[in-house]
Amino acid sequence: MNPRVRLGERADLPVVLVTGAAGAIGGATVDAFLAAGYRVVGLDLEASVRDRRGASYRGYQVDLEDEAAVEMAMEAARPFGHLAHVIGIAGGALPIEPPTQHDPAMLSTSEFRASLDANLTTQYVMLRTALTWLRASRVGDRSVTFTSSFNALAGWGMPAYSAAKAGLIGLMHALTPVLGAEGIRANIVAPGTVRTPRTERIWAGDPEHFPRLESTSALGRIATPEDVARSFVAVTTLLTHVTGQVIVVDGGQMVKRP
Repeated sequence: MNPRVRLGERADLPVVLVTGAAGAIGGATVDAFLAAGYRVVGLDLEASVRDRRGASYRGYQVDLEDEAAVEMAMEAARPFGHLAHVIGIAGGALPIEPPTQHDPAMLSTSEFRASLDANLTTQYVMLRTALTWLRASRVGDRSVTFTSSFNALAGWGMPAYSAAKAGLIGLMHALTPVLGAEGIRANIVAPGTVRTPRTERIWAGDPEHFPRLESTSALGRIATPEDVARSFVAVTTLLTHVTGQVIVVDGGQMVKRP
């Protein structure tokens, strides 16, 4: 049994910060941590991040590229409790990116920068603004987990998105010894293909996209948001001696290549 579950009656419940909390994976992750007995602070650009109700949740609508706005949200959230874990999920391929997997020249320099900002810079902003709260927290195990992608590790993918997700792995490696000296772990969860309303919109022009990728999975299916959410819970609450690692959650897509 996860010892965190027994914390439900305490007033000093540890807090998990989740960015991208209004999305499919982010929402599933919020649910998973609430079920495990944590308080959760959710950040997202979408106003729906505030819709969830309950004494153990706080949601803040914020543009994660706006560092000042993120700092204000963090300050507002700090009285909620001691921050234990930071999970960066916000990001994703931009709508312009799918065709660029076949020809990088289709992607302008400004679009490349936009994807890096959405997928890499936002996670650094999250880290930088959350560190004060995380360092001050009187909890035992603490961690930072970034969301990368198997596109950062495989021989296919969209150039800008893949570069940004690979950059997160480099960031994690740089942080591991520095934060480790403070008792803070740093890891990556790298999902494979996840079918969500957002990815369905992005790939609407390719109706065979998801069936094709299902055929590349050793398990014969692509991931659900709940698959990824459980991985975040595991790496933060169970794998307490794991740091500096990339946890690939792809159902074997990298093994059974197209």
